[in-house]
Amino acid sequence: MIDIISVGAATVDIFVKSADFKVEEEKLILEHSSKNEISNSLITSGGGATNSAVSFSRLGLKSACLSLLGSDPLSNYVLQDLASNQVSTNLLIQPKTEITDFSVILVATDGGRTVLTQRGSTHLEINQIPWSKLKSTKWLYVTSLEGNLDLLEHLIGFAKDNHIKIALNPGNRELHQPAKLISLFRHLDFLLLNKTESQMITNLNSTDKNFWTTLSSYQVPVVAVTYGRQGAYVITPQEKLFSPILNTTPVDETGAGDSFGSAFVAALAHHLTPTQALEWGITNSASVVSYLGAKQGLLTIKEISSASETRKK
Repeated sequence: MIDIISVGAATVDIFVKSADFKVEEEKLILEHSSKNEISNSLITSGGGATNSAVSFSRLGLKSACLSLLGSDPLSNYVLQDLASNQVSTNLLIQPKTEITDFSVILVATDGGRTVLTQRGSTHLEINQIPWSKLKSTKWLYVTSLEGNLDLLEHLIGFAKDNHIKIALNPGNRELHQPAKLISLFRHLDFLLLNKTESQMITNLNSTDKNFWTTLSSYQVPVVAVTYGRQGAYVITPQEKLFSPILNTTPVDETGAGDSFGSAFVAALAHHLTPTQALEWGITNSASVVSYLGAKQGLLTIKEISSASETRKK
């Protein structure tokens, strides 16, 4: 039996870090027609579905990844990464004609990154989902569906019909369809947004007095809003929580959201409180940004429990 299935993108991420990358006025600058030294590099699987699935596995849950993957050589990076982290690959869909999506991620010395993405046609459609294989899971963790809100609606309906809890971390293309997306929120068990996304969906500035009231009106039992290097907020019908980030020097901020959301939901799946789940999310994301890539710093359940206990002392 699978505890949680991550749904969404599976990509190959190629990370390149160089001291020659200059940051000026929020722009990454590299001299034209120049040769530059690479200080660190990494090729790994990426995408919200694989990142979260690996995190869930390390945090003591039996996880699977439901994604559309190419059948080209790049796909082997995804398959090997998932298998080595004990993530089930039985739900991966691999049409013979598809090319695996990939990204080149340029990482600056301050941990900020600029992403170049090659998107193939590997986005999931309703008729590709092996619905009968999803019935035995306890949770669905849905990441970007590249704007396919019809699929999201079907996933939510399926979850409700089969008594499965559902968490959502919507992608940019979903957020650009606010009316339909908001109409689905009340059926969720957990919603994750970052500050920019939350302002986009509410059409309000986060400092507006109606901002949190508007988020609460969506009737999601637990909503988390990450504020980057400031920390994260959580609202439930009973309380509003906040945690600052842990004091760490970021190496690469890729995967901060995925690591936070997956650890938060893992804590809920282990029947912990929202306060404890927030601690897990903050702790996991702090570890991930201390490494290159979205997976190297993902904590095990023993490590995250120990770190949480240390924070209380």
